[in-house]
Amino acid sequence: MTTVETRSHEGTQLLSRWKQLQTEQPRLRIRNAAEHLGVSEMALLLCSDRHEVRALRPEAGEILRDLQAAGRVMALSRNEQVVHERHGTYTDFRVSGAGKMGLCLGEIDLRTFLSHWRWGFAVTEPAGEGIRRSLQFFDRAGQALHKVYQTALTDEAAFLQLVDRYALTGEEARAQRLSVDYEDYPQADYPGNGQLTREDVIQPWSELKDVHHFNAMLKRLEIDRLEALEKVSGTYSTRLSPDVLQPAFETLSERGQPVMVFVGNRGIVQIHTGPVHRLLTTGEWFNVLDPDFNLHVHQPGLAQCWLVRRPTADGTVTSLDFFNDRREVVLSLFGPREAGNPEDVEWTQLLESLPQRWAL
Repeated sequence: MTTVETRSHEGTQLLSRWKQLQTEQPRLRIRNAAEHLGVSEMALLLCSDRHEVRALRPEAGEILRDLQAAGRVMALSRNEQVVHERHGTYTDFRVSGAGKMGLCLGEIDLRTFLSHWRWGFAVTEPAGEGIRRSLQFFDRAGQALHKVYQTALTDEAAFLQLVDRYALTGEEARAQRLSVDYEDYPQADYPGNGQLTREDVIQPWSELKDVHHFNAMLKRLEIDRLEALEKVSGTYSTRLSPDVLQPAFETLSERGQPVMVFVGNRGIVQIHTGPVHRLLTTGEWFNVLDPDFNLHVHQPGLAQCWLVRRPTADGTVTSLDFFNDRREVVLSLFGPREAGNPEDVEWTQLLESLPQRWAL
């Protein structure tokens, strides 16, 4: 078995600092520990003496495609504010766009932007009295994009065969310079920021025929999503308090009304479709804790919320979009809808009732 060699002087020092932090905060997760220590999550993973780490070939699309043989697993995607966990099977994962895009439809519902996927690892770590196995994928800055965890319902033999099939040899792993070759992403630049008028945005917005054309419109206008919402406020958008999150979910739970929950980062969007049931607030975190779907939202990290209305050929599509303080959308809620059909009336009525109490 080949593992990644990371015991440099810097790695030893980092491990020592991490152990000290674990002594002070024993329940701190690796992502939060990395942020506290000023390093990437991947750097912390590679210096660990508790994790067995095997580097994988840079073929993330093929790995996700072949995961179907392993059966039910838990897929995890997150950003700084929101964690999305979904149990299911990777059914018919397909790669398109010359390998840059990936799509999975079914229980595990993903949109992947594979040009950002730089490194992948098979990780084995202690968990209670046993072990926990996962596949973990990172961007060029060493930030986690997506993780896949083996569960009690996973075909363990198929999972391990997948790892063996895609694991790098020792020489290949060393050639990748896995522990040092990080590249920071530049600050987002929006040339149109502050330059466009309301009419410049509201006109192309009014001409939208499909929700999937929305991002193309933003690219043409050279503005971010939040500026667009600000420009069309009062017509196609309404700003709400981020505190609307919990009561919105409570209403969905009480009604048994299905919802589409979108959470993503630069490399992926992960989607849950269905009703939500068990809701729990623990400290600063709001949680959905259903058998096949978990959502964890760090509520202080939600800086803005907008009710958004997008015209389409099938009628208006309404969503609730939450942003962090870096102007990034971190969570979106839509009503389930099949292409060619209008939005469910109850969903529209629910969202349009929110400004009565939560509008800013």
